Amino acid sequence: MDQKEKWIEEHLNTETFIGKAPVSEDMMMRLKAIPSIAKTTYDSVPKKVVWAVAASIAILICVNIFSLNGYESSSNEGTAQTEYSDSYFSYLKQL
Repeated sequence: MDQKEKWIEEHLNTETFIGKAPVSEDMMMRLKAIPSIAKTTYDSVPKKVVWAVAASIAILICVNIFSLNGYESSSNEGTAQTEYSDSYFSYLKQL
């Protein structure tokens, strides 16, 4: 084995010389307390909030349906406006 291969092998095997970092007792106590903190702070969503969200979604759907119906009735008027714009810009067709 030449010197370059020996150097590569030494650097590949450096993980055997590296040890674990020491963990303080305070950090271990914090890590062990995480599940109990998560369980105590978790609360379900109140029913008032759920019903308010459901009602707002229903209102939003109704408003969209009514606005869509209004849009369809106004789209019939768009043909007259298209004819007007065609006659107004008719001079551009000559160019």
